[in-house]
Amino acid sequence: MRNILKAALFAATAFITSPAFAQETDIVVTATREPTEASRLPARIEVVDRADIEARGLVTLVDALGAQAVQSGGAGQQTSVFLRGTNSKHVLALFDGIRLNDASSPSSAYDFGQDALGALERVEVLRGPASAIYGSDAVGGVVNMITRRGGETPFEPFLEAEIGSFGTFRTLLGAAGGGSATSYGVSVEFYDTEGFDNVPERFPLSTGDKDGSTLSTFTGTARHEAGNWGFDVLARYRESVSEYDTLGGGPGFDQRADDPDLGNEQEQTVWRLGGDYTLSDAFNVRLSGGEVSLDRAERDGGLQTFSAAFDRQFADLTAHYDLTGGSLNGGLSFENNTIDNVSQFNDPLTTDEDQSAAFVIGQFDIGERVVATGSVRVDDYEAFGAQATYSLGAVATFDAFRLFASFGAGFKAPSLSERYETGFFNIGNPDLAPEESESWEIGWDFDVSEAISTGASYYQTRIDNMINYSFGDLQNINIDEAEIDGAEFYVDVDVLPWANVRVDYAWTDAQDGATGVQLSRRPEHGAKLETTFRPADRLSVAVNWRYVGARNDTVYTPTGVFAGTAEVDSYSVGGGNVTFDLDDHAELFVRVDNITDEDYEPVEAYAGAPRSGFIGVRARF
Repeated sequence: MRNILKAALFAATAFITSPAFAQETDIVVTATREPTEASRLPARIEVVDRADIEARGLVTLVDALGAQAVQSGGAGQQTSVFLRGTNSKHVLALFDGIRLNDASSPSSAYDFGQDALGALERVEVLRGPASAIYGSDAVGGVVNMITRRGGETPFEPFLEAEIGSFGTFRTLLGAAGGGSATSYGVSVEFYDTEGFDNVPERFPLSTGDKDGSTLSTFTGTARHEAGNWGFDVLARYRESVSEYDTLGGGPGFDQRADDPDLGNEQEQTVWRLGGDYTLSDAFNVRLSGGEVSLDRAERDGGLQTFSAAFDRQFADLTAHYDLTGGSLNGGLSFENNTIDNVSQFNDPLTTDEDQSAAFVIGQFDIGERVVATGSVRVDDYEAFGAQATYSLGAVATFDAFRLFASFGAGFKAPSLSERYETGFFNIGNPDLAPEESESWEIGWDFDVSEAISTGASYYQTRIDNMINYSFGDLQNINIDEAEIDGAEFYVDVDVLPWANVRVDYAWTDAQDGATGVQLSRRPEHGAKLETTFRPADRLSVAVNWRYVGARNDTVYTPTGVFAGTAEVDSYSVGGGNVTFDLDDHAELFVRVDNITDEDYEPVEAYAGAPRSGFIGVRARF
């Protein structure tokens, strides 16, 4: 009843605020698999586009995701993303719509810490359940990385080079362009840093040994249209090498400590071929297929201590049909996942699984002011059968005011490791059932004037059959549940014709449904401030600040020994980026991160980056 009253008051406040809303111009693809105006969708979608990336000085995917990405140290280190209080395994990662989540990892979660932004045109973050569109993993949301392709001329080369703190060097070289029938984009990006010590100075076994990373990425994409036919190709190769430190150091092998011999490596390959045929102005079909592979290894000196590999082969057949006052998208998906894991403490595991899915997504205008969106999907797994999900939502628009509401079901399939991996302290559990969720949301947006816009959302998520390890059973079992309530608020103000300020606030109450204990690394309060200024035609300044509230985390004694779970302190960090146009084709940029030199730990026992500065040049021809 408490939550129902909150929602009712929230909606009433929204209606009282004003009678109108101006249409947004963002076109997004993640929410429906088709280009759609964001204002027609009953969901929150954050878009970080190429202009944002350059103006704010963003380099990695972690930079673009902000505080919702929790990185265990510096660039290139393992990173989890917590959307709306859910676990990182409940967030689906896509690359141009291709599923990336790692089938060889313990929970099939994606490591968001290995991706740079040079090849991307934008990043779309869909908040809320999307299993009825994409299937497993999309319980808390979706992060979709979308590549650069096309341009106003046949050949538009671009170049970036940057140096800075921690011995950092980054370079990007690429080109995009096209004509009436062809578009393409290709880039090579290299990022190398000596890093900083990920072990906080407060621990006695911190020696100052730096933990560096190297990221190398090649991306290419092209499309050609010939009459009613269209053909496209996408390829990506990413290699990363990073150093990390141990939680098993010291004489008792139980302390947080520096270890210069530890490192990990990743090689990711993604490719896709696609073709589509337009039968009429209203109807087209598309067939595509490809592969995602990831090889991971951990080393201690010259000894390889762990290796994991997964290979995903996929094929999709989809169709789009425009109706009078609406549209329908539908499709069939087929997928095979193969993993090959070798570790010190578990038996080698090689296994594979087939799965298939069918889905329908519809969007319909109801009168002049209301748009309804719904989707249904059935996934069929070789091991445990069918899993059905659905979503339904609506948007009502009144000039400068928009109200939306949605309800959806999601699920997370048990990973191959959770079901089949065995070892000294683990017995595989092939009888695991999927985790299941139900979520609802209500929200509004309001253009107070041409210079001021604001909005808010209230949401609730319940997750059942959550998988966790049982020490008594020595295996993973369906035992836990989660109860998540939250609210988000923003205000965006053009304080001057050349100055903009945006403030975002998030409240999250994420609890273990059985014990009431707050879930780890989900702060109750979070906020961010972003400002952009352009006081002169050739000069722009972007300033950012974010606050991460107190939250539960794994904690350690002053000597670095594991001490259980407890609340850890809040922190706040800020920075800025200045860009100066040298001429019509080149610009100089200077960036400062953690400008106040805040001493903080985004993950307990993993140091955040100290104050740092970078300078570079960007050119387009």
